[in-house]
Amino acid sequence: MKRLAVWLLPAALFAGEARYARLGEFEGTVEVQLHAADAWAPAERNLPLPEGAWLRTGADGRVEVELDDGSVCRLGAESQGEISDYSRLSTGQRVTLISLDHGIAYFTGKPQGKDALTLAAPGMQVIFVRAARIRLEAGAGATRLSVLEGAVRFSSPTAEIDLLQAQYTEVDPDNPARFKLDRGITALELDRWSSDRYKALAAPTSAGHLVDHYGVADLDAAGQWIATDTYGTVWQPKTVEGWAPFQNGHWLWYDALGYTWVSSETWGWLPFHYGRWTRSKDLGWVWAPSISQVFKPGDVYWMRGPKMVGWGPLAPGEKWDPKTQPQEYLNVNMTWASWTAEARTMDPAGFKDRPKDALVAAVFAGALPSPAFDASRLDAVRPVMKAGSTRIMPSLKGVSFDDLSDAVPTVQPERTIVITPAPPPAVIVINQPAPEPEQIAVPYATPYPVLAGVFPMARPGGVTVTRQAPPQQQPKAAPSTGARTGVKAGSASPPVQRPKKPRDSGEYEIYNQAVKDSGDPAKELNDLETWTRRYRASDYEDDRDVMYMQVYSKLNHPDKVVGLGEKLLAKGLAQIFADPSYGPTQILNVLYLTSVSGQLLHNPAKVEAFAVLQAARGLTEFLPQYFTRQRKPSNMSDDDWEQSRTFMESAAKKTLAIAAHWPK
Repeated sequence: MKRLAVWLLPAALFAGEARYARLGEFEGTVEVQLHAADAWAPAERNLPLPEGAWLRTGADGRVEVELDDGSVCRLGAESQGEISDYSRLSTGQRVTLISLDHGIAYFTGKPQGKDALTLAAPGMQVIFVRAARIRLEAGAGATRLSVLEGAVRFSSPTAEIDLLQAQYTEVDPDNPARFKLDRGITALELDRWSSDRYKALAAPTSAGHLVDHYGVADLDAAGQWIATDTYGTVWQPKTVEGWAPFQNGHWLWYDALGYTWVSSETWGWLPFHYGRWTRSKDLGWVWAPSISQVFKPGDVYWMRGPKMVGWGPLAPGEKWDPKTQPQEYLNVNMTWASWTAEARTMDPAGFKDRPKDALVAAVFAGALPSPAFDASRLDAVRPVMKAGSTRIMPSLKGVSFDDLSDAVPTVQPERTIVITPAPPPAVIVINQPAPEPEQIAVPYATPYPVLAGVFPMARPGGVTVTRQAPPQQQPKAAPSTGARTGVKAGSASPPVQRPKKPRDSGEYEIYNQAVKDSGDPAKELNDLETWTRRYRASDYEDDRDVMYMQVYSKLNHPDKVVGLGEKLLAKGLAQIFADPSYGPTQILNVLYLTSVSGQLLHNPAKVEAFAVLQAARGLTEFLPQYFTRQRKPSNMSDDDWEQSRTFMESAAKKTLAIAAHWPK
């Protein structure tokens, strides 16, 4: 079972941890639809919002949504929006797309690193390239973007423009070839509310104690930070006597999380999803924040009895086994609720049958059974939003500047633009060749084949993979020496490369299709072959070869995997995979796939045998430099991390042992 877990691990890590936004302040009528199959439900403060969630407000409604990157979206009255894309790639890059169907929205954000932060509205797209505050209005016949602070990139079929503070643009979605651009923003009554909320969330004192950026401001007025010898700095809430964590609120079922706590405490976001609680004699209940940024449904222990369920908080660092008693267990600290097998919510309010002796009335349980899955949920669909809906770095039909096809004209046709009055010429991009798409910020986020035990992390410093002389020039070496593998530790920096770019959007679309079809090797192979036919000369030729290796590994063509591995090894892996954001992953892919595929070759040619030996030796040298404690994912135990390395090391040694019996 352990070995199987290691083999499956890379697929689990591929997409990165799931992200959840927080439904914060709201007034009046606000409704939420978490999934297309769900009915609209009244908003709740601290409700976790997954990707795909819809929100709408009534005539008296307004709502604030906080995102995990520190961005904030606010909807005014009679508005509807969607969290269209809210994902984290295996590299850690966060991709966020918020769509406004109609109404008014305010958005404050600043992209971090390679994060992609985008808004879509009917007829336009807004890309955050630096810190900014904007207002979007989508009404009948017009969509208006106003830049309140900073600068953003506005995109429509007619132009792509950097808009600065106090500028606005207006587009008619039914005639997007015409738009207005002007200075001077008309103030709205709702601006004051958004501005007040912006100030309320700005620079909270508690931010200095945390790595998370949302829900922080609520902690300042609701408690205090205290230094302790055991847990470091902890947060103590202002509560009444008899209070305990996970009492005020309810559990809500999420298909991807299980039962998830929705706190009724105004400050109840971070303390129930990022960190754990403990009770001390001197301080009472305190919250110890986690350094992990992985969203948790609520770290509790469970007890089950006839028609009832109980829970209590797990202590910081506690690895609890249901066979043992939790550190924080006391019946008075526990909360109880009625239990039915198909319940999607559990609310402790009003529960009167609290057992006097919990250990007699119930037993500890590692988790609660999940409700039966309704397959009809998979068929549920929603109406198409006016803004559209897309995925990573959106390029929306009828919205993005110059919807490119395979045939991109070198000179763009004339366009009609209404400008009142004309801004400085540098602001508008007109009648120029379409810009290169920027969508491939992270070139690869593809699932790994079953054989590939690799982990998408940051590049290990000082690792260089050098070129090898042709096989006939290499003296024979004993497999156990690890000599001449081409992998060494040092201070050398990777070579500087020009940025890779897709030739046009057609190449980007083929790449996206290959990623989409990664679960079907035959379809993915067809996509790769189409990519090769249309774009034989490509900046991504070597990366494409790694995708070929993965597909051929799934299709059981070890000879083809080794052939491509030999080609890449001969070029020099450090030279072709120099991007520090994903280089080590590609290097590990090539070394590992070439090595393990070599085990399946019965009578390899000399060039194949040399490539397999080179990969196996290189893998044994590369693993200690790759599997460092600093690079271990926060959601992986030390044992699993070490076992993953051991598993791959054993595979390399097995290859060397098999190769020792090949004809010389």
